[in-house]
Amino acid sequence: MLPTRTALSCLARSCCINAAVTARGMQQLGLLFALEPALRHLYPDAEARAQAAAHYSTHSNTHPYMLPFYMGLLLNIEEQVAEGKLPSNALDTVRRTLGTTLSAVGDGFFEGGVFPCWALCCICLLLAGHTLPVILLTALLAVALLAFRTGTFFFALRYGLAALAWLKRLGLINWTGRIKVVNACLLTVAAAMLLPYSGDRHTLLWCMGGGAAVLAAAW
Repeated sequence: MLPTRTALSCLARSCCINAAVTARGMQQLGLLFALEPALRHLYPDAEARAQAAAHYSTHSNTHPYMLPFYMGLLLNIEEQVAEGKLPSNALDTVRRTLGTTLSAVGDGFFEGGVFPCWALCCICLLLAGHTLPVILLTALLAVALLAFRTGTFFFALRYGLAALAWLKRLGLINWTGRIKVVNACLLTVAAAMLLPYSGDRHTLLWCMGGGAAVLAAAW
């Protein structure tokens, strides 16, 4: 396994990967920048290192929060290639499909579930006049995301392709559906807090009907 310092250097660089996004290669240059400390360790010879880097010269793109897991898998395979346990084209086979798959999982879980849930929770709390819980919730989310990135990176780095079975058992796609139902409830609460209600029965029925419609659509 890579030295801890080298692995941490790659993980830290992954936070900057989208600073080098291009229209043609997407995360291509950023990924190579993030993997460079590991490639330098695995391939001391400059020519061998250049050949290894050439495998990352094509289009690459995945979700930013699934990127550390993706990098961990690539580095696990790269170690085996450097040791002669796998052919050099093994990386190409994995990269063609894995990045896109992880991107779809990340888009659904984070962009479609977690982040809207956080935003709606903050809106409801702010409408109720609670500012401190919003700050604490945001800080908790940031810590949780950092822990997720770090944990998945080292898990994939250690177990390689076997980590994909663990990711499947985690069922992020299934959790996305559940979180979206929660988001519908939060949206109903936020709408009820925003709508003016003077106590008349007509307005109450409209509020209840609208809330029921949102929850039915989510279901």
